[in-house]
Amino acid sequence: MTAPEDRHDPGGKVRLRLPEGVRGEAGFSPCGRYRQSLSRDWTAPGEAPRAVLFVGMNPSVASASASDPTCHRELTFARDWGYTRYLKGNVLDWRATSPRDLPADPDEACSPANIPALVAMAQEAELVVMAYGRLHPRYAGTVRAAIAALAGTGRPLKCFGLNKDGSAKHPLYLRKDAALAEFPLPG
Repeated sequence: MTAPEDRHDPGGKVRLRLPEGVRGEAGFSPCGRYRQSLSRDWTAPGEAPRAVLFVGMNPSVASASASDPTCHRELTFARDWGYTRYLKGNVLDWRATSPRDLPADPDEACSPANIPALVAMAQEAELVVMAYGRLHPRYAGTVRAAIAALAGTGRPLKCFGLNKDGSAKHPLYLRKDAALAEFPLPG
């Protein structure tokens, strides 16, 4: 039987192995077009996990058993900051390696299951890092809804800074010592 993540090709072929000792999980829609959640856990036995949630633009090829460059980079930040559990969600949950491959319709690019999954992960996390980069303006309403839902959890929202359009910077090419700043909530 085909796994949900194999029923939809998001493009991109870069799949990285999980680091030694890291366990992965992922939540996909039955059709495989959407991924609402991804986690990596390296908590030592008998220890309480410390989780951080990164919120990106949209999922790519990462699954329970494979990573992609962005998730790998974010996991490195999480480990360096002392967390033992990395959670990944996205403002859009349609799987595509290139933003140009996202559906034009925001209601198709973001499934009804996405924001509830973001909220559930935020409630587990100590910190939420907004890292979604520049999205086409047609998704602005979806981004606002995701931010409002995440802010409603009461968890601290941080980012690596803002792009000129006010979006949260994407972490892939940032320095290893990049500092977090408060994520300003839209007015």
